[in-house]
Amino acid sequence: MQKRIAKTIILLTLDFLSAQLGYLEEGEASYYAPSFHGRRTASGEKYDRHALTAAHRTLPFGTYVRVTEKSTGRSVVVRINDRGPFKPTRIIDLSEEAAKELGILARGIGQVRVEVTRLPDETPAPSPPQTEFYDTEGHPIKPYPYGVQVGAFSESANAYVVAKNAWKEIREKVFIWRANAKGKPLYRVIIGSFRQRREAEKLRNKLKSEGWQAFVVHLPL
Repeated sequence: MQKRIAKTIILLTLDFLSAQLGYLEEGEASYYAPSFHGRRTASGEKYDRHALTAAHRTLPFGTYVRVTEKSTGRSVVVRINDRGPFKPTRIIDLSEEAAKELGILARGIGQVRVEVTRLPDETPAPSPPQTEFYDTEGHPIKPYPYGVQVGAFSESANAYVVAKNAWKEIREKVFIWRANAKGKPLYRVIIGSFRQRREAEKLRNKLKSEGWQAFVVHLPL
């Protein structure tokens, strides 16, 4: 039990430190395969192989990091907009353009140093109210019973980023559902507010066709 608690504390500390300006991390980098171009990222944006972006396991969406290839000294600044890598031996997944800048396209991987250079540009998310449902400005709302969930996050700031990205693209009502999971807050991003389930199912099908991980939820009103 003590070892498990200690491990949890270490992981939480790493998550906190990784969001600080100047945080350094070293390890292996890889990059997205060409087939990922146009697919939806965890932040709600679509992956663009020509953009300078990357996936990281814990850094907030919108964080900028400088990635330096240790053997050559070549570096590139990328914006975090996705989650990954899924291989435990790697610390960051780069876009194809970023990998090209680093000179690791042929090898596929590289030993790199990752440094946080700029925190998210987004206006800090308002403190989540205790009410279960609120809009992207932090105002409590009363939705109808059915909506479509497109993401769930332990940090409210990441939920706000996804909600705003979704609204910019879809122009549908978007709000946050503050729920609890194992005694901790969980912030779910919900699109749409409907009286009938079939209306929500129609939106779900549309969102899934556009690459969202979407499913209908019945809200506990």
